[in-house]
Amino acid sequence: MEQPILRTGVTSLSDAELLILDIAALNGGLRSFFLRDVFPRQYNYPSHHLPDVLLHETLDRFEKEGIIDGANYINYASQPDRTIRITKRGGAIWESERKPDWSRYVTDWYPGQYIAIYGHSAAVCEFLFEVAQSSQFIEYSGGPVRRAVAERQLIYWRKAQPVHCLAARVSKGQSWPICNWDEFHANRCWWRFPDEISRFWDWPTAVC
Repeated sequence: MEQPILRTGVTSLSDAELLILDIAALNGGLRSFFLRDVFPRQYNYPSHHLPDVLLHETLDRFEKEGIIDGANYINYASQPDRTIRITKRGGAIWESERKPDWSRYVTDWYPGQYIAIYGHSAAVCEFLFEVAQSSQFIEYSGGPVRRAVAERQLIYWRKAQPVHCLAARVSKGQSWPICNWDEFHANRCWWRFPDEISRFWDWPTAVC
């Protein structure tokens, strides 16, 4: 059973439309990725349940209203498609519903045998690395842990600001581990996906 969507309710967006903007705000993508039967598998996210005809009508309206923009594109199936990118106006509308604390946002990436964690707070990146180890979300194989910071756009439609990176080697040949999800979520002071944001509405801003 899908969980209720926690939002401020200050806009007229439907829950389905908000789920679409959740993904547009952090990832963007192609319209073909947002089709009803593709969206949950493509993004590992709850379904918006909009029939495909209504989805395209919704995206056309979003473009007309300046909430998203797009460009024609030939997709991986060699079919006509269109890109989806949220605009700054759309981002402001989305933020008014989700109230994201960007100081607690992180994104993790696994190039080869490494984990790379990016965020606006070095302390939050460090804590994710520690909790990921203790909960067996990752298996750290030892060796140096590299840290860096640079002015970057962590989110494509937001202004550049300091982004911290923590990178370390994980065990060779490690498949997706058996994670203690209860421990992982109980200790979580970060968010990676929009449906995790509301947990931190009453939390203080994270230290840099």
